[in-house]
This record gives sequence, C-alpha cells and structure tokens, in this order.
Amino acid sequence: MEKLSKEGLEYYKENKNEKLKGCLYIIATPIGNYDDITLRAINLLKTVDFLVCEDTRKTKRLLTHLKIIRKNIMSYNDINASKKRPYIIKKLISNHDVGIVCDAGTPLISDPGYKLVQECYFHNINITHSPGPSSVINGLILSGLPTNQFYFGGFVSSKKNLKKKQFLLTESNKMTGVWFDTCLRLKNTFEIMLNVFGNRKISIARELTKIHEEIIKSDLESINFVIEQREKNNNYLKGEVVLIIEGSSKTNEVDFETLSLNIENKLKYLSFRDTVKEIVDETKLPRKVVYNQAIKFKK
Repeated sequence: MEKLSKEGLEYYKENKNEKLKGCLYIIATPIGNYDDITLRAINLLKTVDFLVCEDTRKTKRLLTHLKIIRKNIMSYNDINASKKRPYIIKKLISNHDVGIVCDAGTPLISDPGYKLVQECYFHNINITHSPGPSSVINGLILSGLPTNQFYFGGFVSSKKNLKKKQFLLTESNKMTGVWFDTCLRLKNTFEIMLNVFGNRKISIARELTKIHEEIIKSDLESINFVIEQREKNNNYLKGEVVLIIEGSSKTNEVDFETLSLNIENKLKYLSFRDTVKEIVDETKLPRKVVYNQAIKFKK
C-alpha cells in the first residue's frame, strides 16, 4: 500500500467520514421532434437514480416514446422548487445521481433549475450537462437576423408597465434580441416594441422542429396586420413563441447643435428638470448627456 504524504494524511483524517457524492446531470430533451434526443440523454434517462422534471406528465410521454420504464420521478418547478431542493441535495450528498429535465429543450433557461445548481456548488456536488436542443438557438438561427451577437431577454412580462421597462433596458442594444412570449399577448407586445424600438425587423418562431414549424418574418409596423390577416383566414397563432428582434442601428454620435437648440426652445416654457426629462423621452439619449448639455446652455 502506497504511503500517504503528510498533506494526504491530513486530508484523509479530515474527510474519512465524508460520504461519496452523486452527480447532477442537466439533460436537454427535444423541443418538439422526439428524434432530436441524443444517445447520451437516452442513457442518462435510463440510469440516473432520480429524475427531476418540470412536469412529470410531459416527461413520462417522452419516456414512453423512448420505451423507458423507470421509477423515482419527481416534479421540480416554480411552485415547489424551494420545498424540493433540500430533498434533492440530500439525495446527491448520499451518493445518488440525479438528472434534471424541463418540459422541452435545455433546462435552466427561464426556469428555477439554476438555484439547484447554485446549491450543488455550495455543497461541492459534481454537475455536468448533456447538451441538446434549445428554442433560443433554434429561433435565432432560423430568423434571418444577425447571429454573431445576441441577447436573451427571457419571457416578456404580462404587465404593460413592466413590459415597457424590459424593452427600454435593451433599446440601445445593437445585438439581435431573443424573447419568449405567448400568442395571446403578441399584439400588445408589438405595439409597445414599436413605441420603444421604432420600426425594426421581427421574426416569430413557432412549432419549432415540429411538422408545422413556421418562421413569420415582418417588421414592427406591419406584423400586427400580418397576424390579423391570418386570423381572418381562421389561422390563429397559439401557444408560446420565440420572438427575434433586430438590434438598434442608432449611432452613438450626438448632434450637440440640434440638442442645444432643442434645450433652448423647451426652456422657454418648461422648467430645467422637465426640459431634460422631455428631451430624454423624445430622443432616447442618455440623461447624463442631455443634463450636461443643458447645464452648459444655462451657464
């Protein structure tokens, strides 16, 4: 038997009672077409000790298709995540392998799975990812918009005020934007997008990888008309969709001469504070730029 070094002996004494730990497997599943499942994902779905699902009913349909019969399946979603996490961590610490899947696609994208990953890192539990389909990437590459840089905004809020704030935060972003939304809210979403972004190219990706996969391409001024024409033909959009929006084409150059004239005109009938606010709202220029120019003009 090999003799332990002094450092190794100290580590052994400190950790001799520590149990072996399992591994958390983040498993991507198909977003529509079951044939997109990977061989590695199939093997993990069969062999992990526990399988954690967003919705067990949907996952069981996939397992049935793959002819996988297994026990130890539990739900883990926005509603029960905080209650289920300690139990999952306990299983991992006691040397059980756990797989996590979402309803479709790559887990952790707009779901509470990332909190479980944080807990695993805290407890020094191994984590790995079995990669596969993602509606974010699928929608982006099929949109016809630039793919070299992009941002993912997540789900569009159902509340108008919050929705507008979401878009205002990304208004000057030159990268292609990707968002999730539901068809019932699309008309309102596009109206607010047009108000914040101006007229930009937009793509709606729906039924990705399925038989009726479709990419609807238009611009923000015309997209609601396109949807209305479909509805007249009884061809309604349903369910969740991926929205891909063109990035900002505005330059960072500021026309200070025009800005000064604007400030001069507004100060004739508005207070200093209201002048700055109104110009920022109209031009979408950074408040600091408008404020500093107004100070110079006032002096």
